[in-house]
Parts: sequence; structure tokens; C-alpha cells
Amino acid sequence: MSLKVLIVEDQFLEADSLSIILKKEGYEIYGIAKSVEEAIELMEKNKPDVVLVDVFLKGNLSGIDLARTLDKKNIPFIYLTANSNSITMEEALATKPFGFLIKPFREREILMALNIAIYRHRKGVEFTSSQQHWLSQLLQDIKEMNGAKSEKVQSLVKALTSFLPFDFVVVDTDINKPESAVYRYQRIGFDEYLLFDSSRDLDSNGQQWPSLMETRKKNREKRTPFYLNGVRYREHCKTNAAEGKIMEIKGFESMLWAPLLKHWDVDMSLAFYCYNTDAYSSEHIELIESVQELLAAVIDSVRKSEDDRHSPQKPLRTKHPGQLLKPELEGIIGRSPKMLEALDKVSQVAPFDNTVLVMGETGVGKEGLVKALHQLSNRRGKPFVKVNCAAMPVSLVESELFGHEKGAFTGSVETRLGKFELANGGTLFLDEIGELPLEVQSKLLRAIQEKEIERVGGRTTIKTDVRIIAATNRDLLQEIADGNFRLDLYYRLNVFPITLVPLRERKQDIPALASHFLKIMGKASGKDITLSASALKQLHNYSWPGNIRELQHLIERHVLLAKSSVIDSFEMPEQLPGASFSQSSDPKIKTFDEMDKEHIISALRRCNGKISGQGGAGHLLQLRPTTLRSKMKRLGITWPIK
Repeated sequence: MSLKVLIVEDQFLEADSLSIILKKEGYEIYGIAKSVEEAIELMEKNKPDVVLVDVFLKGNLSGIDLARTLDKKNIPFIYLTANSNSITMEEALATKPFGFLIKPFREREILMALNIAIYRHRKGVEFTSSQQHWLSQLLQDIKEMNGAKSEKVQSLVKALTSFLPFDFVVVDTDINKPESAVYRYQRIGFDEYLLFDSSRDLDSNGQQWPSLMETRKKNREKRTPFYLNGVRYREHCKTNAAEGKIMEIKGFESMLWAPLLKHWDVDMSLAFYCYNTDAYSSEHIELIESVQELLAAVIDSVRKSEDDRHSPQKPLRTKHPGQLLKPELEGIIGRSPKMLEALDKVSQVAPFDNTVLVMGETGVGKEGLVKALHQLSNRRGKPFVKVNCAAMPVSLVESELFGHEKGAFTGSVETRLGKFELANGGTLFLDEIGELPLEVQSKLLRAIQEKEIERVGGRTTIKTDVRIIAATNRDLLQEIADGNFRLDLYYRLNVFPITLVPLRERKQDIPALASHFLKIMGKASGKDITLSASALKQLHNYSWPGNIRELQHLIERHVLLAKSSVIDSFEMPEQLPGASFSQSSDPKIKTFDEMDKEHIISALRRCNGKISGQGGAGHLLQLRPTTLRSKMKRLGITWPIK
């Protein structure tokens, strides 16, 4: 069955050219729309398989506005663009496109982009389906388990952790009852949670916790799940005193609220809070909605459970993702929110065959994360083959990856298997993928896409079965802009991205990391070494351009040189030129949304509220008026400024 493609392009010649190319390749052209309104009208009649949409369109709405609708409808889309300013491109990337086609485009590029978009969408659907099935099994087990109320609630919280990001969760088991029916958990580690006793009404810092009675009553009127990120969450907190107090005490940046119905009334609810600004998306809402009935049944079973803490607990038949990964055993140390987010993603994706792209600076621990992905997968008993793309001579890269036949080139005296064949059935780890020569990238793309290779000097194709995990310390989007990395390869690899933040952004993990390295070195050297408070402060105040690897080497050196059982001070490395990182006295860093909002408000004030035309804010910011209005609506900006 041919795929239906909707083209949204206001230039007739370009739309017609695309239509001819796609029809020739067997695609069905579902329609050609010149505006967002026309596209939506067409989609209401029938759903296309994929949409090609120009970033800039005639009318009040842009391609970016349509992309948000497509994302909600779970329709894959590819942007068509000639060029645009960085602000618009940043906004376009935020809508999570399945690809970009830069005008003028060639026939091969169009077909490749469509293949990748469909592949990524299919993999995404498969992954979501697997996640829903896994979560459903867990919830069914929890519903049937024995145990006290608090034990069942904690099992539910642990089960949800790897499917939904959160640092704090509120489980309201009965909206009609006093706050004793509310359970609050703070996440303090990978699989560790702190229960807030609602009878104390104090948080861990001793601050008065707000009463949720009024909010709980209001929530009964809402029947659908919703999420609020960044600016929208902060605006919501201004109109809700209890939520505002929670944000003030905890410093959260995002929330997701899910009502649970019994006898068609909102009777129970779940509220998730996160320190990250863009924690939640429509995918999380889709996941919640897919198990909403089962979640309600689980919480209803909590209400019927004994309030006896000594009630025998029946073990769960299905393991939740957090039980699969034991971070310290894998050599992954840390409890910071950013680290926990990365670990959650590892436990989510490891059991499946999705391609994973691990990103982060040199020395942040990417290889440890990749090994954990392999060990938790169904391929753990099969080969794990690492390829360092930066260490291979350019002339030998193709031979190393795909192998060569005897006599293929001078010196090839025997047939040699490449890394793809050596990793068959297992995992192929492409480290420093950003260093791969451009001329080899197209062949790698074909190998990943077609699941087959051809040895250098060979005439036949060889089928392969490998899971690809790639890692890079480079900004691949910048490499694409500089012409050093293929856009189609990026989209093929970036099916499931995991980012490891630098050590300077998770300094709360330094004591645990230092303790870990002290134990390792102490065992190796026969010394029992600890750190003084002043030495630990030194570690905390340093910016760590070399990240965890630099910390490890520093501790190793000082353990070997230590003349007592306590290291009182470190001889810190000199700051490398260009490696300094500003340490603001204010720990609050503004988000892109906040900076965008301030910038737009500044322009509006200068233009006295005028948006379009000469001397308007759109002209000043080099944005189309429709794009500017769209951004203002998203950021909650109105004129006059309130």
C-alpha cells in the first residue's frame, strides 16, 4: 500500500515538482495545501501518513504552527526551507520534526528524508506501544498485590518513574477526603523516594507546606490530563496560591496533572513536578491516557487496602525499569536530577532495539552509559563491539567498518571481517561519530537503513543484525551547518537521544563520585583515605573542563601521594585557556523561553506595541509578523504589557 503524502507549500512550482517526484516513486499525493488552514481542512477528511511543510507560508499561520498540530495528531512531518534566521530555526527544532529538506533539494534527498521520517515514526510508535504494554503489566500487578496502602503507593511511584520524568509526585487517592488521603513522594535517588507525611504539613526544609484542599476541589472540574512547562507553569502558579507555594518551596519548573475517574467523576488524581523546564510533552499525555482506567483501578485498590504497615507484601511479577539498572554496579554514579533523567532513559530504551545517540562533553561517562544499555538489552550475551571513529585513519575507515576481500587493495593478503560482521547479533558502539569522514557517512547510513553491508572489493551484499549506539562530544547540528555531517544520517541516529550533562552542571554529584574513586584507589593502593571538608569545597568550586575523567585522575594522583589518611587540600590544575566557565552568584539560569520573552517585550516597548510593517517589532527582530504573533501567544505576551 502506497504512503499518502500531504504537501503544504505556497509556491506552485516547488509543490508541483515535489508531487511529480513522489508520484514517480509510488507515493500517493494526498493533497497540496497553500496554507495551514487548507492543510487542516484536508486532514479533517483523512489522515496523511507524512506531511512535507514549508516553514514560511502565506497567511497568519506558519509551518511551525501547523507542526504543533501535527505533533498532537502524531503525524510525522518534514520541514521544507530555503534558509531562515537562528531564532526561527530554534523554534522549528523545538517542534521535533522528523527531518529537514533544504531548498533547492534533489530527488534522492527527498526520498531519503521520507524513508527516514517513516522509519523514525514507525520506531517511535513501536517504542510507545512497548512502553504502554510494559506499564500496563506493572499496573495490573500492583492492583493485585497484597500490602499496606503506603507500600502499594510506593510501588506505583517506582513503576511510573521510568515512564514519566518527575522529581516530586502527589498521589491523591480520594479527592473527597481530607489530606490524609494524599501521598507525596520526593525522588532522592535512582530508585529511592522520601515520603512526605501529610499530617506534618512540613517539607524537609521545615517550611510550611500549603493546604491543597482548595486546589483539590478545583481539580474536580478538570477531566483531561494537562502539562505546563517553563513560562506557562510559572504563569499558572501566579493564579493558584497553593501551586505557587509549592513552586516557591521546591523550585519546580514543570508539572503534569492527570485526573482519574470513578463512576464518571474525577475522584482521584496524580500530579507530577519536575525541576527541568521542558520536562513534559504530548507523548506523556498519550501514555497517561492509554492507562488512565488502569491507573484509576490501582488507586482504587489502594483505598481498599489495609492500613497495616506489617501486611505481607506479594512481590511483583513484572520488573519495573528501575529494577533492571543498578547504576553503582554499572559504574554510573550520581543523584542529580539531570543524571537521574539520563538513567531513566537508559532503563526505558535498553530492552528494545532502538538506535540510541548519546551526547555529552569529553569525560562525562558516555561509554559507561553505552555499556549499561548493552548489558540491559536482550543482546547482552552477544558481542559488544566498539569503534572509535576518531582513532581510525581516513583511508582505513571503510575497511574497518565493513571489512575487505582478499586483494581489494595493496596489502590486503586475506579476507577480513569488518566491525559490522563482528558485532552481528549484538551491539555496535560508534564512539565519536562526529569525527567520521563525510565520504564514509553515506555508506554507514545505507548499512544502518538497509541492514546490509558490502565489503571493500566485494560484489555481494551481506545481511547484518546489529543494534547501533552512537556517541559524540560534538554539536552535530553545528557540524551539519558547517557541512561536516550529513543531515539524513543525524536523523537516522537520533531516534532516541540521551544527553549527559557536564560535571559543572551537576556538582551535587561530586561527593558521591569522589567517594567512589577513593574506594577504588584505596583498594588498589591499600590505603583508607577520606577527604576533609575544605578539600571537598575545593572540588566543588572548580569548573571541571575535563569532567569526571579529570576528577578521577586528580583523586588517583592525590591518593598515591597521600602521607596521611585524610586529604586536606588538592593541588588543583591550572584553568586551561578558553575552558573557564562563568560561575554566577545567582544559581537561577534563565531559560530560552524567558530570554525570548524579555527580548520580545523589549522590542514591543520600543515600537509602542506595533508588530508589523516598517518600524514594527517584527521588522526589528527580523521575524515575520505571523511568527512573532505565534511566539507571543506561546509565551503569554499581550499588549499593553501587564
